[in-house]
Amino acid sequence: MFDESFIRGAAVGLASAFHCGTMCGGIACGANLLLGAKTPGDRNLNLLLMQAGRIATYSAIGGIAGTFGSELLARSSLSSPAVLQWAAAASLLWMGMVLAGLMPRLALIDHGMQALASRANTMLRPAGRGRYLAPVTLGVVWGLNACPMVYGAAFLASLTRTGVQGATFMLGFGVGTVPAVIASAYGVMWLNRRAAGTRLKLLAGLVLATGGVAIAYFPQHFASLLCAVK
Repeated sequence: MFDESFIRGAAVGLASAFHCGTMCGGIACGANLLLGAKTPGDRNLNLLLMQAGRIATYSAIGGIAGTFGSELLARSSLSSPAVLQWAAAASLLWMGMVLAGLMPRLALIDHGMQALASRANTMLRPAGRGRYLAPVTLGVVWGLNACPMVYGAAFLASLTRTGVQGATFMLGFGVGTVPAVIASAYGVMWLNRRAAGTRLKLLAGLVLATGGVAIAYFPQHFASLLCAVK
């Protein structure tokens, strides 16, 4: 189940590549400038350590989501396989529509995450002065950045029924987003241009949303791709 949760999360992370390349690539470049990296080796190390911090935050979010999700599902009559199937489908549909620009972001959650990131930055600032702790700390705060793809993935993590599986799902999600972030951070300009294109963003979003439709309308066992169904 550990491997399955990781693979599911990685698939969602890879599907979010267009969004991650444009949004997080710029953050990575700006953070490297803030850290004052002077050599390619320093930049590479900073980038890797920031990814570790960001993925650690995602895993923590997944653990919390999985734990609370399991508690709510255990006490609710809405924990039937069919409900979990439709919940996973709705999450993927929403992520796809936001990525395609066909649906607005959730401003309330965005504001809450921004406030949380600001508070975390204040708390972690004393620990972020060391050579290695500084990029990790920036990565941890980066993981709290307002992002609809993270919201959708966290909701999917809540359907995994346990905190461990939720954390593993989000670990996979974070790893799945790394290629696009690193490619963008290293100045692969064609990725940014392609990702910024309306047609390709629309296509990427519709592909992600299609996964939601498939989960909703295919046989019941298809739901096990994204949530644990007993």
